[in-house]
Amino acid sequence: MFVLGLQGSPRIKGNTSILLSSFLAEAERLGAHTQNLNVARMNISPCRECGTCEKKGFCPIDDDMQQVYPLLRKADIIVMATPIFFYGPTAQMKAPIDRSQALWSLRYVFRLMDPGRKWRQGFLLSVGATKGKNLFEGTALMAKYFFDAVGTSFEGALTYKQIEGPKDIEKHPTALNDVKEKAKALVKPFLNRK
Repeated sequence: MFVLGLQGSPRIKGNTSILLSSFLAEAERLGAHTQNLNVARMNISPCRECGTCEKKGFCPIDDDMQQVYPLLRKADIIVMATPIFFYGPTAQMKAPIDRSQALWSLRYVFRLMDPGRKWRQGFLLSVGATKGKNLFEGTALMAKYFFDAVGTSFEGALTYKQIEGPKDIEKHPTALNDVKEKAKALVKPFLNRK
């Protein structure tokens, strides 16, 4: 079983990275194969809305996203991790989300169904500096539709407000344990499948 982490924070070893690393470490401890893609450091251009994906079923932009597409299709669990910038994901995370239009096109235009879709899962990890009531709503909605486009069900989110300084998440009373427990809840059913 394969768990793919998408790290969208431009801050190296910051709060989002700590959460995602904890999730992936627990998944590995349980026996999963994991990969952490730091999309914030990859060369992923924004979508150009050229329409090629809807006409031909692929994205013509030759950049690092071409390495990401097969991983998105292969993963049993995809974990998107992003801090909140202006009530949304980072620009670095938004680029691969938008470029997943190519996978959306395969499903909804070309009607190609992923045989693993019924068990593949997506999950969101996010932190934000403010305590705004709707801080994570836009990103959670975007995550839901991103996961649908890449052929996974959206299994929810762990989100933490008022987390801004480097490593603030380590001071949170439950965050790291929450992430480990969620990793167990998502990964164990895959490992127990016969």
